[in-house]
Amino acid sequence: MKLTHTLLTLAIASAAASAPNAFAQSTELTIVGKILPGACNIALSNGGVADYGDIRSTALKPVDSTELEAKELTMTVTCDSAVRFAMQGVDNTGDTSFVTNRYGLGRTADDERIGSATIGLKSVTVDDVTGFATTTYNQGETWSDSVVPGPAPIPRDGMIGFATTQGVTTGPDAVKSLQGTLEVKAYIAPTDGLTITGEVPIRGSATINVMYL
Repeated sequence: MKLTHTLLTLAIASAAASAPNAFAQSTELTIVGKILPGACNIALSNGGVADYGDIRSTALKPVDSTELEAKELTMTVTCDSAVRFAMQGVDNTGDTSFVTNRYGLGRTADDERIGSATIGLKSVTVDDVTGFATTTYNQGETWSDSVVPGPAPIPRDGMIGFATTQGVTTGPDAVKSLQGTLEVKAYIAPTDGLTITGEVPIRGSATINVMYL
């Protein structure tokens, strides 16, 4: 379940039968839902913007990708009470990444992929102790060994959470707060494949969802 909740209110109305002995059809109503221990809020420093400013095309490689300097943002997740959760990334740029499984940076005016980016978490603490990253790619059925992230990628096709013990495969622990450094690394595609006759804006965009487990 995602961080955003929708409250559904069900109203049931009834009417008296027109005659006391009238027969009526019947159906069964099942009411289901999930009560969660508390809501969580996620926040990024600098308004969630990794700003690379102006990049001179002469500083870019014509044949190989150019790795730009990493940008770091502070991430915090604060919950009302201890909650088991994991994070999943969504690439809002569609099919624009120059490299599979990375996040895209948009396209040029000539519909060329500008590059790609990786997003990862490092220096993570959960409830003031070291957080050990653990990842699942099958909706939480199995989890990888929990390790110190350096940095741990936020996947688009899986989820990453944090345990308080190293080397476990039981998934994330229930925690009330998480702090860490979000590292963004951007890569510009080889300029031999890009049309740069004017300004080319980089339009990378990703959403990080907090998923309750």
